[in-house]
Amino acid sequence: MTSKHYDVVIVGAGPAGASAAQAAAKSGINVLLIDAGSHPERPVQCAEFVPREINQYVQLAPGAVVQTIRSMDIYLYGKPVASLAGSGYLLNREVFDKSLVNRAVAAGAEFRTGTRATAKTDSGLMISRNGKEEFIQTSIIIGADGPRSAVGHWIKSENREYLAGFQYTLSLRDEQKSIDLYFKPEYTGGYAWLFPKGDRANVGVGVSLLHKEKLPHLLQQFVNDLTAQGKIKDTLPSAKTGGLIPVGGPLGITQAENVLLCGDAGGFTHPVTGGGILTAIVTGEIAGRCAAQAVINHDLRLLSRYPQQWQSILGGFLERARRKRNDMTTYWTEDRDQFEGLIKRTWIGAS
Repeated sequence: MTSKHYDVVIVGAGPAGASAAQAAAKSGINVLLIDAGSHPERPVQCAEFVPREINQYVQLAPGAVVQTIRSMDIYLYGKPVASLAGSGYLLNREVFDKSLVNRAVAAGAEFRTGTRATAKTDSGLMISRNGKEEFIQTSIIIGADGPRSAVGHWIKSENREYLAGFQYTLSLRDEQKSIDLYFKPEYTGGYAWLFPKGDRANVGVGVSLLHKEKLPHLLQQFVNDLTAQGKIKDTLPSAKTGGLIPVGGPLGITQAENVLLCGDAGGFTHPVTGGGILTAIVTGEIAGRCAAQAVINHDLRLLSRYPQQWQSILGGFLERARRKRNDMTTYWTEDRDQFEGLIKRTWIGAS
């Protein structure tokens, strides 16, 4: 068992972790970024849409954008009810995520794949790599390790409310510039989506975790509906993916002693839509900067600025969405009129 000291260790190399690593390393401190996967950018467990506001936080790498989106179209019971203008991008997440990690490394961070964080100690953490245990000394740990975060578990701050999603990549009959969202009572607590990517589309369904066993049937039914409408050309998926999306809002504890949580690990996804790429980047950058300031000033008390800083940018936005999620959970119904009212109240025109 060997030991090496890093100022900051970041667990998880998705958008949140890579952004934290880059922000911290730019300050000249000693940063280690680890990820349990051998290729952390795969498999993609995401519908891959980001709003255009992402340009304020990161330069999109060549090849990261598959296509531009111009609007969001809403369907209730299969019928269009609204089209909302709002531009964004469908990403190639593999290219996008890899570019963020490369920028962190270029800023000076060390990056290790196939490395799992197994336990927190008084002066660092234990990791496992290639079957070998290693002790890493560190002043600060940033948890960016997804919806069921090990780092969050260490500080007893964990997500409790989830959507479960299941998605196919399918061939489109005609290219389109809108993302399509479909609502029916069967999609309990969630919705179905078609996100176009050129001649293909990410087609999926998300429901509350208690109903996850229905997902294969619901997705196949949705694909059949889209095929009947003439939107899907080939029902044989070129890729399949699925995963959990935290929708309970930011956790009550996102900083405890020398630990920070960002991205999905801290509950930073939109409680209604489940979108989390942009909030992952924002919270990752804030966490990385706060960690660097604490190291440079030899004062871990400065980490307490992290919750204040993310609250000032994201707090009101995510709190409004959390209240709408609570509304959805409380009043979800099979009554047609009441259901339409609920969706219009919580989705259409939502900020």
